[in-house]
Amino acid sequence: MAEASPGGQVLRLLIHGNGERSGQEMAQRLGISRAAVAKTITSLRAQGLEIDAAPRRGYRLISEPPLLLPAMVEARLKPGSLGLPVHHFQEIDSTNLEARRRAETGAPHGTCLVAEHQSAGRGRLDRRWQAPKGSALLFSIILRPDLSLRRVFALNNLVSLAVCRALEKHGGLAPAIKWPNDVYLEGKKLAGVLTEFTSRAEAVEYAVVGVGLNVNQEPAWLAGLDQPAMSLLAATGHAWERATLLAQILEETTALHDQFVAGGGDDLAQEYARRSLILGLDVTVRQGQAVRRGKAVGFAPEGALLLEENGQVSPIHHGDVSLLDWEVLG
Repeated sequence: MAEASPGGQVLRLLIHGNGERSGQEMAQRLGISRAAVAKTITSLRAQGLEIDAAPRRGYRLISEPPLLLPAMVEARLKPGSLGLPVHHFQEIDSTNLEARRRAETGAPHGTCLVAEHQSAGRGRLDRRWQAPKGSALLFSIILRPDLSLRRVFALNNLVSLAVCRALEKHGGLAPAIKWPNDVYLEGKKLAGVLTEFTSRAEAVEYAVVGVGLNVNQEPAWLAGLDQPAMSLLAATGHAWERATLLAQILEETTALHDQFVAGGGDDLAQEYARRSLILGLDVTVRQGQAVRRGKAVGFAPEGALLLEENGQVSPIHHGDVSLLDWEVLG
């Protein structure tokens, strides 16, 4: 079972400390020496966390930097959660690309890679994902589920649901999902989810699920994009703590993943349908040069869109969806 780094464990105690925590108390709780606690505190301070220390009283967390530092995310995750360990990059080509590289060399199930900026961020069909440095949530999770190829597409739906759950529970927002990979808020794109995988003998060897979520982009910057887009700051009028939000999404992902692998695919499909932007509507699905038209009537437990065409319902595993003649931007 994955556990937080020493920095994450110490920071977790400080966050939940109700004031000061002594070095001796933290050492006893973590099973390490007081010197190790002091060394970890020094490391956290070097990363930009403000931690006060008073003789005979202990340490107190004053503030955290507006970054996605591993300790800041890990401190907010339960032991064994997906997302452990966390690897942080100031800049990277793509968290999905790096996650695939690390998965090929044995990175464990649940590993999370998060970046402040991506130079080659992309979504489905190699569409570019743009965001000013430090404004978005850009992360990828490595998963090694015991799944057949038929069920791997559900991972994309699962993570989309996790994003919605976190925003509903902790932000009071009402996002909706446009199958197969976008989350919308107030009719504009808020997030994209991209799942890639490698298989052997008809079973998934590993999957990488990447998320790009608009968090603190200013409305003026969003207005300069060539597609309508929304950020959490634009929707709510205030900046969001990205490390806290990432931990909340990872906790929801963990709960949904555990439910799915335990056989709860039907329940997840129903929950996904309740948050769907297209359910019950007439849609066009483009699959390369092929075009299919029908009504979106549901979602299969393995993640497929159920499309009704001329009275017949069939599963659609991939494609770009539009509503009638109006392209839903993706």
